[in-house]
Amino acid sequence: MHNLATDPHTKTRPVRIAHVVEATTGGVARHLMDLTAHLDPAEFATVLYLSFTRPESWTEQLRGFARAQNFLLREIPLAGVHNQLLVARLREWMAQDAIDLLHLHSAKAGYLGRLAARGTDIPTIYTPHAFPFQRTTDWFRFLYRRIERKLAAETAGIICVSAGEAEEALDAGLPEEKLVVIPNGLDIDAWPLITPEQRAEARTLYGIAPEEMVVGALARVTTQKGFDLLLQAAEETLFDFPTSRVIIWGDGPQRRALRRLAKRLRLPRVEFLRGMDDPHRTYAAMDVYCAPSRWEAGPYGVLEAMACGLPIVASNVSGHVDYLVDEVNAKLFEADLPGPLAGVLHAMLADQDVRDAFGAAARRHVEATFPLSRMVEATAAVYRAVVAGKR
Repeated sequence: MHNLATDPHTKTRPVRIAHVVEATTGGVARHLMDLTAHLDPAEFATVLYLSFTRPESWTEQLRGFARAQNFLLREIPLAGVHNQLLVARLREWMAQDAIDLLHLHSAKAGYLGRLAARGTDIPTIYTPHAFPFQRTTDWFRFLYRRIERKLAAETAGIICVSAGEAEEALDAGLPEEKLVVIPNGLDIDAWPLITPEQRAEARTLYGIAPEEMVVGALARVTTQKGFDLLLQAAEETLFDFPTSRVIIWGDGPQRRALRRLAKRLRLPRVEFLRGMDDPHRTYAAMDVYCAPSRWEAGPYGVLEAMACGLPIVASNVSGHVDYLVDEVNAKLFEADLPGPLAGVLHAMLADQDVRDAFGAAARRHVEATFPLSRMVEATAAVYRAVVAGKR
């Protein structure tokens, strides 16, 4: 391990951790930045091996982040290039950069990174941010489970960002002793409650009248996020609440298809906006936050909306169930069904007192349960255990 002592107080230098990331967008990118920016640099030195091949990658944001933090950044196209070339390049960099530990984020990086670590003395930590077998129900599910089981044997630890994700891993046959649950955390100070002035300013910016109620969503526009279900539910909800509208903030591969769906359903008050540059302002424009995802691991959008004091309507997938409390700070509905979604939206929009109570409870819950410091320290504890040979 490059002459490392296992006691952090007596080691000769920080543990050099390379984070390998293919999904440099959304929650994965956010997790990476929050984690690495708050690790103690005297104990852990961060190196970034990042891929910017996805169209929505946070390329400039991550490059600027690496410069500001003085992290070594190497860019590697983890999609569209032959795997053997990528593995060889990772191995070369690992040796050149004197890496002690690989932390692999998302499935593609998890696969290639563990191949690169074979035959070396460099251990691997894997955070899938939703296993690939959670995203499909066809024969690929069997294949992905088999791959993950095989690679788990070569992994020092697998970090699941929710208990539900860990249950999925156990159901897939991954060894329990390799799993550790560390929920995503939020820097609460960076997400203050929305003030009346901020709300008025945001709604003026987006052209929302004071009397209108906004069901909002803020996320990558993908099949995973289930926004087609929201549009189908809106067909009934918008009719019952003539002063309501649905606004989906974000970009992604399903944006154009959703526009066509809204047109086909003849929905009069549905908009698609880009608001990722200032998410706090975007949340300030909403009355209800809607998260109709088909699957989740540990959704940052839900945590942010909770911190802002928004009432939440969400599907009952494992990630949401572990982060929300039904009928206390959110109303959950059966996933992948627009009818139940329409029902809970109707109940939320019909009662201002319910919205206020759920929003206040959401803020209290995220403050008490999901502080960023807890996520960072728990991850650091895993690193220490791996370096000490205890995992």
